[in-house]
Amino acid sequence: MTAILRLASPDRQIVTWAKLRAAKMIFDGRDSPAARRYLIDCTHYHGPTQCQIIFSRDTGHNSSGWWKNPDYERCYHLSLSFVGFEAGRSYPLPFNHKMASKWAEAFYGDDISMVWVEPPYSPEGKAREVYHYRLFCDETWKPIKPRGEVYSREWTPADWKSFSDLHGEINNV
Repeated sequence: MTAILRLASPDRQIVTWAKLRAAKMIFDGRDSPAARRYLIDCTHYHGPTQCQIIFSRDTGHNSSGWWKNPDYERCYHLSLSFVGFEAGRSYPLPFNHKMASKWAEAFYGDDISMVWVEPPYSPEGKAREVYHYRLFCDETWKPIKPRGEVYSREWTPADWKSFSDLHGEINNV
């Protein structure tokens, strides 16, 4: 690691700009030209820390049938990876946990203790070592600490059905 990178720190202007960009729309996980444009607009690169940043507002985790607990319906979603550039080409760098922590604190401030961190999941995410920092929110986008686990039905309305619940019912007919 170079001395410059050791001295580098998150840029508050990028954080402010990223939050303004994220506030323009809500990503529901569905692919569309508008969703792709939104995610492009929510993507930032900070050269001094070599950090690739995507900051978005996501919704639909419960209403789409992905997670059973409605407390996990919406979140601020910070995706971080580290990227180098050489001869006009980018390449993934090892994940810098210390710098990622600084970026997460810059975005979430006093709410950092409620942030849920997920390691890379998809093959693409694993190849780029993309970590996800989610801060779940209520209907007004106020940060909350969700009650229970994502798959718990304790807080789920009785008539709610997941995709797998519906799919199973269709196959059993």
